[in-house]
Amino acid sequence: MARIPDLIRDFKLETYFLPDCTVETVHRFQESDSASGQRLVTRLEHWRRQRRVGNGGFGSVWLEKCIQGGRPGDIQDGAVRAVKQIDKDTRFGSIDYNRELEAIAKFSHSRYERCFVKSFGWYEGPGQLFIAMEYLEIGDLFAYLYQKPLPPLPEAEAKEIAYQIIDGLCMMHENGFAHRDLKPNNILIKSHPPDKWWIKLADFGITKRIEESHGQSTTLKGTPRYFAPEIWGFAERGSAYAIDIWAVGEIVFEILTKKPAFATPGLLAGYKAKQDFPVTMLTDAGVSQPGVDFVLSLMCLRPNDRMTATSAISHAWIQSPMLQPLGSMRTIKGEPQVPSPATIMTEVSASWTTRTYSEAPEDVSHDMPSSTTTVELVNAAQDKTIVPQEKRKIHSPLGTRVPVIMQGQGQVETLEFRPAEFRSQHLTGDSFYRQKRYKEAETMFRQALQGREKTLGPDHEDTFYSAHSLGLSLYRQKCYEEAETVFRQALQGRDRVLGHSHEETLSSTHWLGLSLYHQKRYKEAEIEFRRALQGREETLGYNHKDTLYSANQLAMSLYDQDKYKEAETMSRRALEGREKLLGHDHEETLNSTHRLGLSLYYQKRYKVAAPMFRRALLGREKTLGYYHRHTLYSAYWLGLSLYYQKRYKEAETMLRRTLQGREKTLGHDHKETVNARECMDKAHTRALGL
Repeated sequence: MARIPDLIRDFKLETYFLPDCTVETVHRFQESDSASGQRLVTRLEHWRRQRRVGNGGFGSVWLEKCIQGGRPGDIQDGAVRAVKQIDKDTRFGSIDYNRELEAIAKFSHSRYERCFVKSFGWYEGPGQLFIAMEYLEIGDLFAYLYQKPLPPLPEAEAKEIAYQIIDGLCMMHENGFAHRDLKPNNILIKSHPPDKWWIKLADFGITKRIEESHGQSTTLKGTPRYFAPEIWGFAERGSAYAIDIWAVGEIVFEILTKKPAFATPGLLAGYKAKQDFPVTMLTDAGVSQPGVDFVLSLMCLRPNDRMTATSAISHAWIQSPMLQPLGSMRTIKGEPQVPSPATIMTEVSASWTTRTYSEAPEDVSHDMPSSTTTVELVNAAQDKTIVPQEKRKIHSPLGTRVPVIMQGQGQVETLEFRPAEFRSQHLTGDSFYRQKRYKEAETMFRQALQGREKTLGPDHEDTFYSAHSLGLSLYRQKCYEEAETVFRQALQGRDRVLGHSHEETLSSTHWLGLSLYHQKRYKEAEIEFRRALQGREETLGYNHKDTLYSANQLAMSLYDQDKYKEAETMSRRALEGREKLLGHDHEETLNSTHRLGLSLYYQKRYKVAAPMFRRALLGREKTLGYYHRHTLYSAYWLGLSLYYQKRYKEAETMLRRTLQGREKTLGHDHKETVNARECMDKAHTRALGL
């Protein structure tokens, strides 16, 4: 080891081993004896190993019993402790784990013991490092959550656990320490229902330090599903504190759902690509919106967007009255009891699992591929200043300013809006939208929009984003007039702030056109689609998929104004681009093919229209199926094109094919079925020369 700081040196136990050090260890203490009045006495404390109670990446955890030399009022004969044994590999030279030992020593102080497993000291053996600590028989949070096929914990219990984890992180971060390996396995349980919840944090990444010293600093170790996106390279690196915050979010997510938010790096990569957080896993589990907001605020993709531990402990979900008020905390026989979440403290010791449960279910996987990132400890001086506890403010997750909230000891604190919470509402709306739960999406987008207008202002990009998304959810519910209003709001703001050629401005333009189109205001829609098309050609390119969408919609608005020649030109434009970009048999290509056929048909150019309908028919049969409604449309219009070319027998065959399909899928009395039957009868009559 490198030079040992005084704090660590003072925490080292003077130790020698009996011949078989795997059985009995002796610690030598020189101290005063007030009972006998002796200034200096030597006491030998004997500990005998009982059994293995846990395992870690570089060693084991043993249960030991004091068999001789205990001190009355402190560690007495018969007391037990857990001893973490870390096996050192001397092939890699000396290892500097002073920082981790410093954390263990510091956070074993009595002022921190409510949050951390207390350590009694450390010592070294031949090739091993030993850390003695309190024994928590119940075990760790992971085993508790998954030992039985029980439902997730109630939200109130999840909130209590979350508070206690963050309380510990506040202490660590404000003292310049990052945990680096936070996960349910490193959260030990002192008590749980029917008693009050009391958990303690353990293991300050000392095994990570050894991994790095063993030449593994470019390899991901540990439990990767708790690794933040920046560890995988999915986001720019930020503070190591932010990595702890992400881990809290994942832990709380699992407590609430008994499922991981991102079980594999691939799912996390999808979150980066699509900004698609699995919000519905929370809502389907019955989690309240403030609870959802809390998790999302911890698990922002960018480290700098996440809450700090200080702000997390002041979050409205944590501070809600569901939990015990400050006055409920008591001290029994001098032992500090677990504080309620309303108690704001700002000041963490370590251990491993000390009890072995049955294995977790198979669907709870801890294995993920390795990558090339590790996390470093940070000093408080290297990170941004943390707001002192007494100046922290409480925030409402719904963006509503609450005048005051009473805190412990008569303290009154004001609430302020939190943009991160409106972002979480927007993400919730996104998740609902992707699942086609448009009414629920509308509700969330409205809340996000109102909050962002108040906190960010009407001209902020995020405000426009929420307005546009609200328009989409209204459009999908066929609320076209209201969607038009919201899209105009988004468009005007984006045009003013971002410019008329910006991609997002053009998106709002296109969707405004769609809202007008479905109100049968085709001329107004044409204007918006032309503007979107011209802008997208300049900004995105001639054959970009969004450019082609605008071209296709412009063709439709022209067609519905009976401007068939112009519609033909624009349909050909969309068709040629989609054939190049998507291929001949893509559904969108086939839509443009069919649309071109209609434009030709209504110009009475039946001979040219028929091949377009035939191409659309063959492609749709292949892509959509023989009886798909769009397939039958193409068959119907092909039949009519043949009829008006006086190819009555061919027309009868195609219309009969349409009739049979519609009878099968729509029923005999559906108006489209009736129409096909009438047209087929006419073709049959003409084919007979009647």
